Amino acid sequence: MLVRKFFFGLMAAAMMMLGHAGPGLAQDNSTRVIVPDRPGGALIAGCYRVTRSIYGPYRLTFCLEQRGTYQVTGGGVNCQGRLNWTASGRDVSIQLQRSRCGNGVAWSADRMSCRGAGIFAGILARVLVPDVPYLGALNCTYRPAAGGYQPTTITARRFN
Repeated sequence: MLVRKFFFGLMAAAMMMLGHAGPGLAQDNSTRVIVPDRPGGALIAGCYRVTRSIYGPYRLTFCLEQRGTYQVTGGGVNCQGRLNWTASGRDVSIQLQRSRCGNGVAWSADRMSCRGAGIFAGILARVLVPDVPYLGALNCTYRPAAGGYQPTTITARRFN
């Protein structure tokens, strides 16, 4: 009986440690960033689509949620990976994790630094959380981890 309690206690402790998001991991869905004309900030959590292809035929979408994700499609690839993000003041930092795309191809662990580009204050935002604006877009600098590529400026618009 004592061994059983010890085992279950050890398992519970291990699950809590695995579920703990350390300081380098994503923030929660109520994280806000400072935007002009909104002293209380705007909610940033949600999914975004980059408005143009990057580095050739590749299209990027990403979701800033507690467990962030991204997807790259185009040029015959379909990559799905995880990301970590943090927000501080007006700035949002995003770190993509390397992901396998199949057929011997992988997407690199690239970085983005972003700032809010607009408020989404439509009916959907008011229904979800009354009087709390959502960020409508992000202006980002995308920095590839792979050598030979220069940083590029992108805009990502919220789609949910």
